[in-house]
Amino acid sequence: MVLRGIITTFISFIFLSLPVYSQTASIGPTVDELIAKRNLATKTFTNSAVILSRRGDVIVDEKGFEKSHFYNAIYIADESAVKDYSKLISQFNSYYQEKQIDFARVITPEGKVIEMQADAISLVSSNSGDYFDEGKQYEFALPQLRAGSIIEYQATTQQIKPYIENEWFSSINFHFVKFLPSINWLRIDPVLETKNTLTVPKATDISIVNYNIEIEPKLTKTAKSKIYTWNTTHQPGIELEMEMPSLDDILPAIHLSTIKNWSTINQWFNTLYLPTQKSDKSITELAQTLFREGMNEHEKIKAVFDYMQKNVRYIGAHVNRGGYKPHLASEVLSQAYGDCKDQTVLIIALLKQADIAAYPALINSYPGAKFNDELPMLNFDHMITYIETKTAKYWLDTSGQTGTFPGINLNLEDKKALVVNEQSGEILTLPGTTSADNIATINIDFSVDKAVINARVALDLTGHVETNLRSFMQFSPNALAAAEQIVSPLLFSRRISDFENSDPIDITTPFTLSANFNDIAEITESIDNFRYSYDYSAILSVFTSLSNLAPVAARKFDFVILQPITVVINSFYPHPWSGSTLGYSQPAKNIQNEFFELTHQVQEKTDGMHISSTFVLPKQVIKVADYANFYQQVSDLPTHSQSLFVFLKPSPSAPNPEDNNATISSKIQHAKHLLEQAQFAKALKVIEEVVAEDNNNGEAQYLLGLSLGFAGKNEQSEQAFERAEQLGYQD
Repeated sequence: MVLRGIITTFISFIFLSLPVYSQTASIGPTVDELIAKRNLATKTFTNSAVILSRRGDVIVDEKGFEKSHFYNAIYIADESAVKDYSKLISQFNSYYQEKQIDFARVITPEGKVIEMQADAISLVSSNSGDYFDEGKQYEFALPQLRAGSIIEYQATTQQIKPYIENEWFSSINFHFVKFLPSINWLRIDPVLETKNTLTVPKATDISIVNYNIEIEPKLTKTAKSKIYTWNTTHQPGIELEMEMPSLDDILPAIHLSTIKNWSTINQWFNTLYLPTQKSDKSITELAQTLFREGMNEHEKIKAVFDYMQKNVRYIGAHVNRGGYKPHLASEVLSQAYGDCKDQTVLIIALLKQADIAAYPALINSYPGAKFNDELPMLNFDHMITYIETKTAKYWLDTSGQTGTFPGINLNLEDKKALVVNEQSGEILTLPGTTSADNIATINIDFSVDKAVINARVALDLTGHVETNLRSFMQFSPNALAAAEQIVSPLLFSRRISDFENSDPIDITTPFTLSANFNDIAEITESIDNFRYSYDYSAILSVFTSLSNLAPVAARKFDFVILQPITVVINSFYPHPWSGSTLGYSQPAKNIQNEFFELTHQVQEKTDGMHISSTFVLPKQVIKVADYANFYQQVSDLPTHSQSLFVFLKPSPSAPNPEDNNATISSKIQHAKHLLEQAQFAKALKVIEEVVAEDNNNGEAQYLLGLSLGFAGKNEQSEQAFERAEQLGYQD
């Protein structure tokens, strides 16, 4: 279908708008032809639904106005598809478009045609809450739907206002993408056939760019028109996976435009934007309060950002609300709210008072949305501010409620944007962050209070990791449950005793979170040694999506890690007794591979053990061919991420037969005592002396196996255990 390219979110792909039924003829197959296609689909595909026919017919006039017909026929093979397709929606922009339904019906498995009644349709706003635009949405249910049925419908769209005078642009998409609101997921079923036609005036030149598909249109010319036709068959369905590439990077699409260069869009938007910068006393007075004497340019920019976040409420809206035209900057200030383009014009007006050059930047926030330098088209859904100072460049976005300065969302990183200026415009790429920009620092401090072990866990955050956890705490209905979900996995998944955090709404101050864990363990009189242990694989479940990877055999697409991160865990293990000594130290192993690394630094000080561990996960795309290796490295991490530190209670009466005249029996008893005290290295030395004296002592061989195992010499340990068994020793 040909899809107007203004809004590229896939949930708007179901183009069915139904104010009234019309008498427009169908551009789809006949009922008999659909039944034949259903029979072919059952032999060709095993999916629970198949798009039998997907057709679009678009006519563009000399002024760039579009009239289109869209048709879909969907075969519902089983009950799971009945559930998913029993409700359909249609979204459209009522500022630019009018829509009507031509027909909508269900063809039963027996071939009976059931027309849907017009009063079964309701018209609602596309969005709710802090969101406004001209988006409308028709919703209708199909109670007659059952397995074996076919859904068939057609809608007509008429453009009523120009986007850019005498220009046209759009996209052809070959799949039907069904949004499943109950599980916040999509299903993309195979398509048996598509047919798209585009009719334009004979003198109109169209630029065409293909994405993920090699196809050339058939061109037919008449006396007044050019007709382009695209036909495809057997487009495969897509089974979505976690952390897969964006759908725009996978699904086939064609972008079309009559616009010759980006300066046309730049000039057009200037006619809408420049009038918003009308001089106003209220803006001048506000600037005088924001910009104090002695402030540098960075401080002035941040002052504007902080003011906007605290005082100008962001009301979400598509950038094309009201036809792309922002309100006057003074109106945005007086009303104290606005959408992204309104916020941008006020930011620019304030920065002008400080002689700082700032410009609107048009961008498509949808992940993977295509931007072709050689194909100008108005394919944007968001606006931010681009700033150039004498020493630096900034991208500023005040549309997020939890984003810290400069507020750029992870989805916008590395994207291209059209920066609108008073010349011809400029295409620039937003910067991306690295692991060094997104850091979670976790301080885990154990303490001893009257023979009871307690702990405190404190998080300091920067970059996207701060934004994510700040947002999670701000919007969670239960703060305690949210805090436990973040912090508890970092300490053996224990329940927290109490917690505190900074105000998640105040983005001008760093977000911090800390929790106390009381009564973790009790050091009783009978305990001779106390063990501290830690499993660093908890990092995966708290800060990444790697703790539940799909099996290798099931992976179909590349695995995409969008957010790079560094996690630093600083741990302190105090002496459990005054005068205790460290009997055993086994830090977790350093792990370094092509995907991530986890390294440790250990220091024994007079007050206890201090460990600093650093996990680094870069932004990366792991190809399907490398997924098995990646999966194995992640799976192996828990087996290498365990640390163990054993402190020994002072024991002046411990046996210590160090002289050469000590008997084998006394040495064996001494080795047992050392093992109980977790002095594994000393135990190994003693028992090796025993074995050297008597290689046929079964108990000595068994103790040798234990000591070698604690030393990490697994192969030699197994040999010692086998020798002990051969000698008839049983534990």
